[in-house]
Amino acid sequence: MGVDKDESLLRTLFAQADMEKKGGTPQAMGAGGITSFEGLVRADAAWSRLRTSPPLPPKEFVEIVDGGTSSTGAQEFEAVICGGTLGIFVASALMSKNPNLRIAVIERGKLAGRDQDWNIARVELESAIELGVLSREEIEDSIQNEFNPMRVGFRNPDGSGFETDVKDVLNIGISPKKLIAYAKARFEAMGGTVFEQVGLEGVDISSPDDPAILRCSSKDKGEFSLSAKLVIDAMGSGSPIARQARSGAKPDGVCLVVGMCASSPLFEDLNKQGGDLIYANSPALKIPTLAQGQMESLSVPNGTSEVQLFWEAFPAGSGPLDRTTYMFAYMDTKPTRPSLQRMFEEYIRLMPEYQGLNATLEDLVNENKLKAKRLLFASFPSYSNSPITYPDTWHHITAVGDASGVQSPLSFGGFGALLRHLPRTVDGIADALTYGITDSESLKELNPYLPNLSSTWMMQRSMSAPASSGPFRPPLTGDSGLGEGLINDILASTFEEMLMLDGGKGESMQPFLQDVVQPGGLLGALAGVVKSKPQLVPRILQHVGPTPIFEWVGHVSFMLAYALAHSIASTPNARKLLTGDPKIVKPSDDRKTQFLLRRRLDAFKYGSGADFNLIS
Repeated sequence: MGVDKDESLLRTLFAQADMEKKGGTPQAMGAGGITSFEGLVRADAAWSRLRTSPPLPPKEFVEIVDGGTSSTGAQEFEAVICGGTLGIFVASALMSKNPNLRIAVIERGKLAGRDQDWNIARVELESAIELGVLSREEIEDSIQNEFNPMRVGFRNPDGSGFETDVKDVLNIGISPKKLIAYAKARFEAMGGTVFEQVGLEGVDISSPDDPAILRCSSKDKGEFSLSAKLVIDAMGSGSPIARQARSGAKPDGVCLVVGMCASSPLFEDLNKQGGDLIYANSPALKIPTLAQGQMESLSVPNGTSEVQLFWEAFPAGSGPLDRTTYMFAYMDTKPTRPSLQRMFEEYIRLMPEYQGLNATLEDLVNENKLKAKRLLFASFPSYSNSPITYPDTWHHITAVGDASGVQSPLSFGGFGALLRHLPRTVDGIADALTYGITDSESLKELNPYLPNLSSTWMMQRSMSAPASSGPFRPPLTGDSGLGEGLINDILASTFEEMLMLDGGKGESMQPFLQDVVQPGGLLGALAGVVKSKPQLVPRILQHVGPTPIFEWVGHVSFMLAYALAHSIASTPNARKLLTGDPKIVKPSDDRKTQFLLRRRLDAFKYGSGADFNLIS
């Protein structure tokens, strides 16, 4: 299929992808699951509203009921997990830990994974095996392909910059369809209940002693209720529960992503060379807000803003000629930020150069040398006050995955972020259910302050180009700018110094590349930049601004304190004392105190990056 003269290349690519999907499975729910052109238009309209309209009061999804709630007529469970695409993994882990629990999962659509691979590292899958979510055989059967190395690089047009290869980071393409099917089958075999194509209309809460009531509806059953000691929100960053908890506030940052899985003989050699974890081959660019033809459909002024574009590329598991490339950028929610369709226009223009294809994308399509299989797009919001904190009156509710805000503002969140925190999440939820701890103050400890997560906000700031100039955020481009290549210079210098911390082995970089920040690697790299590139420091300070730097210093101070506390608490005797060894702790000791101590130990471990284990 060539490009029709009456339609854009983007429409042609979507038409090719639609032909590929015919006869396939329904599109999956969640970020990146809807891949049609109509879905892109809807996503752009939502992104436009977020940038241009004042925040609207969120729907009162969680309601406080005076006089208590009643489970009369409701099907009773210990825990109900809302959102099955990732929630099924939490459900399976909880049932494996305690098969006597009554657990249900609610999914508004069919509980099925999407066609597009999830990319992850093999070491990150170990927690799913250890927790009984999946067997090693099931994971091996779900792996579509495995490749090495992954490139990390930041280059400016003058050739300056940094580039290196790393191994075993996001180098596995795994099938969400198979993973979710296996986890669902395992969960149901252990006695779990799955409600598919069931909408959650709201949650009623009273006191810690009364159960939460979930108001549900479906075409088959009409309106019905479930009761639960614990409601677990796994509905992602767009969760209505999270939106209400944040009072409808706009996100502090957004990662805007567009991409495509395409088939071409030109990709065969590229796939043999591995993929790209993060790569920039151009400086900051000035990009218009709207794509051609959007001015009539979106009520957004067509301005411009500076954007630093990054790339990711993975060999796809669907065939040796198939490759997935993503283009993404970090930004705020200013009105002049580019639309998703505008980002796609930049992707179409720049992707051939990035992949060294020596032809325009339009020529490749017209000559039948490239065919789109799936087009991908999403906006991933992030909030600086993360993990999420619920109101004091919200008993019986907690969150996991992106709904909880545990993902780094530098990542796409999703499966990897969930797995990273799954051991502490499952232990904490299991303890809460076992000991009947459902009050809001105690449940807040399931998603505690993590200073290493909060410290990544300065990196997000440094990787985003300003939408408008100010005294502490001058432009990058133009005669009065700090330099269009500044972001690449910052990243190249930081990663080069991080690489040299272990003599070039790359092990110091691996935690950071998997969204785990450790104080040694972070401070060592920054100290190296100050020493080797002192002329860069004033430009960094001016680009980032004073407030993020002061906040970052506070988070790093806490990270160091958490690392020290974890080191002390990890000694054998201290661990036995603090976690309730029956030989040391009296039977009369308060279970709630032990619950809170365990959660604090988890916070010290994860908040200092000590949860990362390098397994080769």
